[in-house]
Amino acid sequence: MSRLVQRVVDLSRVARMTGYLTAVAAAGSTALSIGSARDIALGGVFMTGNFLLIRMLVSRLILPGASKAMTLVLMLGKLSLFLLVLAGVGMQWDVEPMSFAFGATLLLVATVVEATVTGTAIPPRDDDHASATREN
Repeated sequence: MSRLVQRVVDLSRVARMTGYLTAVAAAGSTALSIGSARDIALGGVFMTGNFLLIRMLVSRLILPGASKAMTLVLMLGKLSLFLLVLAGVGMQWDVEPMSFAFGATLLLVATVVEATVTGTAIPPRDDDHASATREN
């Protein structure tokens, strides 16, 4: 019988892995002449930047005595990044949508890999094992 393993997700590792996956996907796109390597990289960079801004915002919000002005600046930066991309799409930048979407999806892939494979395993507590045994 398989057992679920709880893992600690390291957000720094997720961001790094997204960068690696983006580089590999862009290189693969170039080597195989499939899609646009530039737009895959653009999607990966956009999502990584968005992810890092969200991470900074959350870190600021949970710290006691955090600067409200800095939090506001970060929120405006994230909103500006989103609006910039939205405006670019609206103005019909020369972006291949599927390649951009593929690059943007690599953040999700990195998160799933970190949560299921590379994350630090949390050893089970003795009371978890005892309660699972009682239920069976």
